[in-house]
Amino acid sequence: MTTSLAGAPLVRARGVHKSYGANEVLKGIDLDVQAGEVVVILGPSGSGKSTFLRCINHLEEMDRGSIRLGDEQIGYELRGGRLRKLSARATARQRSRIGMVFQQFNLYPHMTVLENIVEAPIGIHGQSPGEARCHALELLTKVGLAEKAAAFPRQLSGGQQQRVAIARALAIRPQLMLFDEPTSALDPELVGEVLTTMRDLAGQGLTMIVVTHEIGFARDAADRVVFMDDGRIIEQGKPEDVIGNPRQPRTRLFLSRFIQTPDVQPR
Repeated sequence: MTTSLAGAPLVRARGVHKSYGANEVLKGIDLDVQAGEVVVILGPSGSGKSTFLRCINHLEEMDRGSIRLGDEQIGYELRGGRLRKLSARATARQRSRIGMVFQQFNLYPHMTVLENIVEAPIGIHGQSPGEARCHALELLTKVGLAEKAAAFPRQLSGGQQQRVAIARALAIRPQLMLFDEPTSALDPELVGEVLTTMRDLAGQGLTMIVVTHEIGFARDAADRVVFMDDGRIIEQGKPEDVIGNPRQPRTRLFLSRFIQTPDVQPR
């Protein structure tokens, strides 16, 4: 967890809107994330959390608004006073600054663990095989799987596969890591090992935006908790405030399903 943050935000979202047909999923999201900050987004299913995360990485195109990573507008450039879509190649270059871990592990089943991790650094980023392999082995050690380098995904548990997916996302040396419900596909007994890995990353100062229902992780690892509902940010603040003493009735109702304290009761 970061203790002090200053300067211009690494991520700046302004007025982000997204609809699927008549269904307006995002209704004007404003959010800043500082470099080194860990932001956890909570909210009920269908509140727009994952859609917003995918808009940050331009896996979904927003309808209106702006998302910047550092000094770059993600997916667009300003030309002649208007935003124009970037080419697929230019967008891919921007995405190389962002690592993402999904609900499903999405590992290549025909590749070993090591091959899965080095595929992007070598094939997309042009690293030498030796450099990529060395870094991949360091990452496997970091996520506690150094002995699994030669294994195939089918030989791993779900928790181990998700830790490999985290190592793969880190292999491109991203400025920003996005986690989209990273434990939702895991059996309950495997959740802890993935959350431990994520806590370790948070403690190392990596900028992270995490969509999750894991209230304990949000309380322990986040610098800031954001609560979304119905396509909007309802409230945000320090974990002890949003989780321990939420101001908004919708936040209180959501949290009452997970924890029961004198401060968090349905009203």
